[in-house]
Amino acid sequence: MTAPTGTFLARVRDGIIQLPAPVKRYCDAEAWTLFRFIIMGEDRVTIRPVFPGETSPFHASLSGEGQLWVPAGLRTQVSLGEQSVMLRIEDGAISMYLRKLFDTLGFRP
Repeated sequence: MTAPTGTFLARVRDGIIQLPAPVKRYCDAEAWTLFRFIIMGEDRVTIRPVFPGETSPFHASLSGEGQLWVPAGLRTQVSLGEQSVMLRIEDGAISMYLRKLFDTLGFRP
């Protein structure tokens, strides 16, 4: 399956990202079920799939409903709260961009 193009808005509630349908379908097609989070900056996190046979630890698993739990420590490091984030499939991973612009404008989605 070809990776979906574009940027997708995803809600974060109670520490869980609800993947948009095109991103979830791609994860299913690629058999991405386990993920590790890599902080790339204060407003960007890479969500890298863990492949069978890899020995490095993973941080979260994808539920059948397309929900991905973000560990509390990581949420604190990037100030991820109850908000929306932007997701994009890039370089064999999911890039998550935090929409901190809402905070600076004084409102939230």
